[in-house]
Amino acid sequence: MFFSKYKKDIRRLKTALEEVEGKVARLEKENSGIQAALSGMVEGVIAVDRDTKIISLNHAVETMFNIRKEEAQGRLFLEAIRNNDIAEVINTVLQKKEAFSKELALVWPVRKIFQVSASPIFEDSRINGCIVVLHDITEIRKLEQVRRDFIANASHELKTPLTSIKGFIETLLEGALEDKENSRHFLQIIRDHANRLDALVNDLLKISGLESHAVPLEKEKTGLRILVDDILSGFKSQLKKKGIASVNDLSPDLSPFVDRNKIEQVFTNLIDNAIKFNRQGGGLKIYAQDSGKDVKVAVEDSGIGIPAKDIPRIFERFYRVDKARSRELGGTGLGLSIVKHIVELHGGSVGVESTEGFGSKFYFTLPK
Repeated sequence: MFFSKYKKDIRRLKTALEEVEGKVARLEKENSGIQAALSGMVEGVIAVDRDTKIISLNHAVETMFNIRKEEAQGRLFLEAIRNNDIAEVINTVLQKKEAFSKELALVWPVRKIFQVSASPIFEDSRINGCIVVLHDITEIRKLEQVRRDFIANASHELKTPLTSIKGFIETLLEGALEDKENSRHFLQIIRDHANRLDALVNDLLKISGLESHAVPLEKEKTGLRILVDDILSGFKSQLKKKGIASVNDLSPDLSPFVDRNKIEQVFTNLIDNAIKFNRQGGGLKIYAQDSGKDVKVAVEDSGIGIPAKDIPRIFERFYRVDKARSRELGGTGLGLSIVKHIVELHGGSVGVESTEGFGSKFYFTLPK
């Protein structure tokens, strides 16, 4: 009788132990799933207790703030991540016991913009900590700024010639049309501004097509030396007028697979700039260097050069080193941006080396 009862107790204990082991196994499985999900998240996730000590953080946080999870766990938030702005968000949630969200532009320990969202953790109706989610929106804000700048610049570039056209037309309608000598001059100015508008709209359409990949690349084996010879012949009068000696030093064997029409635009824009911003009696040289997998093509001039402060922004849309001179020479401010887009579509990159007063070397790479 005694042993029978003992056996029943053992069976009950064994059953209870198996249930506990099953629950532990399920919890471990669930925890593994949660940890895997947190590790795979792009957003940074930090869990702190009511004393702001870090309970856990995911890999994204380690990357964002260059810290290790093992070193951060158990430490106060401000000891592990020295940022008062995020700490204030955590304290606000712990004090008010409600979710809170704020956009923060951090300068330390990283220079980024985050959307910080924090929610309280409750246990038995008492606040026991806080979960913080950090969403890096730096690139989004940069793109928004680029869009705003683009709209402002495009509006300005379109408004300037339109204002001039409108003014000269009103002058003609008010009586200047009868003055044959001046009316002809006014009409020539209107034509020039209309041409500028046409060039600007065409360049905007080109950039739009390149950015959206709406126009596919039609690659073919293209002899770059012959292509550049043809382009230089089109600039013959401009070269002669400024007394610029041009040298096409590209090898006849250099024939990469590229979209001929688009690469022609690249060379045309670079050569056009090299002539416009060159010195009277200067030089222009086009050559290439073999850099292994790629070929590096350069367009070098002996012109006025580019100030060091302007070089990082030279390929931006509408960016001009000398705005007045660029407009006077008929530039839209989009040529180098078009060059950059076309080259990058081909899998290459662009760059410039320049010293103010001693000329410039614009170059681009193309995969062989």
